[in-house]
Amino acid sequence: MSVTHYSHESMVGRAIRNAKPRECGEAPRWVAVMDTFGFGSTYAIELCHLYGLDPEEKVSGARCLVCNP
Repeated sequence: MSVTHYSHESMVGRAIRNAKPRECGEAPRWVAVMDTFGFGSTYAIELCHLYGLDPEEKVSGARCLVCNP
């Protein structure tokens, strides 16, 4: 299937659901959305709500192999 079959809204929704924070460990989803899109916290939280996601839900970032071998 071609990428043109997806709407912009569905692609943004996928990006928000799959967003990971830049820092190691867990962070609220709004931080991951903020890191992914380059928005501030207010817009990141608004995007979470718009797509039916809890902005305070914890999502995992990269695992630090030095801190957690």
